[in-house]
Amino acid sequence: MHYSILHISDIHKHKDVAYDSLIQSLERDLFRYTEAGIAKPSFIVVSGDIIEGAYDDDIIREQYSEAEEFLTKICDLFLDSDKRRILIVPGNHDMNRNRSQASMSPSASDRKEDYVDYFSGSKVTRWSWKDYRFYHIVDWAAYNDRFSLFVEFYNRFYDGIRSFPVDPVNQALFEKFDDYKVSFSCFNSCCSLDHLCHTGGISDDAIISIGHQLSDCYNSGFLNIGVWHHHFYGMPLETNYIERSFLNTLLDYNVHIGLYGHQHYAQVAEEYSDLLTSSNENSKRILLLSSGTLFGGNKELPYGCRRQYNIIEINNTNGVADITINIREDTNQLNNKLPYWQAKALYNATNSIQYKVLTKKLDLRRMILEIDQKCKFDSDYISACEKLKDLGLDNYNVYNLFLEYLKEIKDYEYVYKNVTKIDSVKEGFLKVISAQQIGNLEYIKEVLSDSRIKSLNDHYINEILKVLKEKL
Repeated sequence: MHYSILHISDIHKHKDVAYDSLIQSLERDLFRYTEAGIAKPSFIVVSGDIIEGAYDDDIIREQYSEAEEFLTKICDLFLDSDKRRILIVPGNHDMNRNRSQASMSPSASDRKEDYVDYFSGSKVTRWSWKDYRFYHIVDWAAYNDRFSLFVEFYNRFYDGIRSFPVDPVNQALFEKFDDYKVSFSCFNSCCSLDHLCHTGGISDDAIISIGHQLSDCYNSGFLNIGVWHHHFYGMPLETNYIERSFLNTLLDYNVHIGLYGHQHYAQVAEEYSDLLTSSNENSKRILLLSSGTLFGGNKELPYGCRRQYNIIEINNTNGVADITINIREDTNQLNNKLPYWQAKALYNATNSIQYKVLTKKLDLRRMILEIDQKCKFDSDYISACEKLKDLGLDNYNVYNLFLEYLKEIKDYEYVYKNVTKIDSVKEGFLKVISAQQIGNLEYIKEVLSDSRIKSLNDHYINEILKVLKEKL
């Protein structure tokens, strides 16, 4: 299965620019990279910071309303309006700072006690560098409400297709797509974040909540992708990143790829379960991919960086997923309102980065059986044929079943184009009968002049050829 993921993050639209120019630029770039052979995205991942944020609820709602319209339009453009295939997680800018502030009061206790609480990891004590004092969370209802406007936007956007987890600290959202053999685990890395605590985090319980689903997908040969917001390391004086120890947990739960943002520049890295065995192909590892800011202005761009997004191509076969990362970069430095996307210049000729991700290799007989059982249930012979093609038609059992499915398909254009070799009467019959049903003169000429079909010397095929010759 060959498909791609549009990975965007940290949209950060300012009030003085419009989404229309961004949408148009993405549409133009779609034409450019598909012309270059990159697959049109089958999924969109938005790894946080949907809006710029504000201290006023009405302004936040307005920002989300604009973002909702933008996301709907790119969903229409890339995914044929299928919102199930767009995955969204919150970022730090999606937090309502006004409600976070309202939930806390300055500490009235002895500073020594506060120091002890703070450095022991207290959940209620915060330190403010702005006024050099400790704060305590005193209104948990207001504190837990700091993402309510994001949830309001999220549930409205999906309109019953999915809803944000009721307990985002201890729950994760899991989606799998059988036709692509891929799953997405969406985590809230802002679960402990507020206006005074900038550190990202993913709770163990959130991972545990989808543990069985991850295991089932892994054992079925799926590619498991995790999505969150925060990057996993920072400068010595920074605290706004996620503790990287959670990566070990993701590795243990067989997550193959992690998609995130927050740092506003693209990054590709690998994490191994055991550094001592990292050279061993069988050692567990997770591929980590960060996207830059999609629409941020100069203030949001790190020094020397430009606006960016990723197109991640995936060619998933049994046991191996070939990953190609294409970083798209805005080269219009003079006008932030009109992005002009091109491939980021890299050290190699292709301007892309290639990785191999190891998935679980399944028994071929089991895979054939699963495809056949599903086909018998839903009678979707074309989808079954496509899955068999992914397994490889060089296998006798796979190819034989493939021909049996072709016999049941009434889309004769599909049948004609998928009979590529003619070594048997079965193949020859499928070729000529599909040409007859289509009635295309070029196809008729092709089968009449095909020496492979003539050499079969089959009575029934010859009768059809006579009819076609008369028609021609």
